[in-house]
Amino acid sequence: MRIGPHDLVLDIGSGHNPHPRADVLCDRYIDDDTERGGAIRADRPLIVADAHDLPFQDQAFDYVVTSHIIEHMDDPVRFCQELMRVARAGHIASPSEIAEKLFYWPFHKWYVNKIGSTLVLHPKRDDPNIFGELFDYLYEYNPWYARFQRSLPDLFWIEYEWAGEIKITIREQSPLDLDSPARLRRLVRPRESLPVMVARTAASIGEMIVPPAAIRGLRALRRVKRTPARAVALESILACPQCHSTVQLEPAVVRCSNPACGRVYPIERGYPHLLLDQALRERPATPALPRQG
Repeated sequence: MRIGPHDLVLDIGSGHNPHPRADVLCDRYIDDDTERGGAIRADRPLIVADAHDLPFQDQAFDYVVTSHIIEHMDDPVRFCQELMRVARAGHIASPSEIAEKLFYWPFHKWYVNKIGSTLVLHPKRDDPNIFGELFDYLYEYNPWYARFQRSLPDLFWIEYEWAGEIKITIREQSPLDLDSPARLRRLVRPRESLPVMVARTAASIGEMIVPPAAIRGLRALRRVKRTPARAVALESILACPQCHSTVQLEPAVVRCSNPACGRVYPIERGYPHLLLDQALRERPATPALPRQG
C-alpha cells in the first residue's frame, strides 16, 4: 500500500484486526461478531457508522483501507462513491469469485473480480455451498495446500489500490472465462520466482513440524503490531452523514451544525454512533410571542 509517513488513514470495517497504520477506525457493528473473526478492537478512535453514509468531511483522509468489506455491501457502487468522497486514495481487498465458491461465506452478497483496472461485481444470489468447510480445513491444517494457495494470491484474493477514482461495474453474470486455455494458463501461472518458491516450501515444511497452536500464536503477534498512537482531532474530520455539514462534539451527543438538518447522534460507551437510523431531529426553538397589554 502506498501510504505516506504523514498520511491520515481511515480503516472502514476495522473489526477485530484493524490495519496497523490506521489512525481512525470505522465499523457498523460493535457487539455483533457474526461477520468477522472475533471481538471488535478499539485501540484508537472508533466511529460507529454505515459505510454507505460515511460521517466524514470531504477529502478528510489521505488514505482509506477497506479489507473484506465490499462483498458485504448492499450497494457497492454507493460505497465506492463514499470512499472517493472522504479520501484521496485507498485500498480495497476481498475474496475473489474463485475463493468465494471454494470457501463460501453465506453472509457475502457479491462475487468480486478485477478485470484490468476495474472491479467487476455480480450478485451471489442463492448459490449452494458445495464444499462445506473443506477448504478452510485444508488451509489451516495442510501446509502443502496453504503453500499452493499463497503461490497464487490474485487467483484467490482481490487487491485493488486506487488514487482519485475507483472504477467499478456491476454485471448480472460472472466475467470469468474458464473455458479459454489461454485465460486458464494466465490464471494458474506461479506469481513467484523459483528461489522464493523453494524458500517458502522450506517454511511450509517447518510448519508441519511446529504445533498449529504455536503458529497461530505467532500470527496473532504479527497482527497486533501497529504504529504509535496518533492524536486526531475528531471534530475537524467528522461530518453529519445526512447532509455532510460539520458537527459539534458534546459530552453525550454529536450535533449537526446545520440548522436545516438539526440531527443529533448519540455517543454510547465512548463511541460516536453516527448512524442515520439512530439520529434524532431536534425541532428549532419556537420564538416566544410578545406579551399583550
